[in-house]
Amino acid sequence: MSSHLKHLVLEMSIGMFAYVLILGVFAAIFHNGLEQIGFALGPVLLGLFLGFAADVVMLVHMAGVTQKAADSQDEVYANKTTVIQSAIRRVVFVIVLFVLGSRPQIDAVAMIIGALGLKAGALLQPVVHRTFFRE
Repeated sequence: MSSHLKHLVLEMSIGMFAYVLILGVFAAIFHNGLEQIGFALGPVLLGLFLGFAADVVMLVHMAGVTQKAADSQDEVYANKTTVIQSAIRRVVFVIVLFVLGSRPQIDAVAMIIGALGLKAGALLQPVVHRTFFRE
């Protein structure tokens, strides 16, 4: 992976962490309300963190696949590779979600919500870049 791509992954990861941190703070603030509807704070926070961890793994995988596809300079290969790797990434995430989400210590819904941080990381990347990495 190129240094520029590694830096972009870092910036997106910071945005994803900020997303999960904000959700974790809200969960802690409103933990009484969460408990009233059946969600304990510990499993929710662990689910958010595991969703973030899954996001980081998926982001690194996407960056590697994108770099490999771009380096090939073959449109058919790039298209086929990205589609196959995307499907593999989704299947692996669903399997991990079922395995970890079946444990009472981890809230599967919170893990899914934490995994949505990939979108937030992409949206927050320009803000993170301007705030922390001015050149």
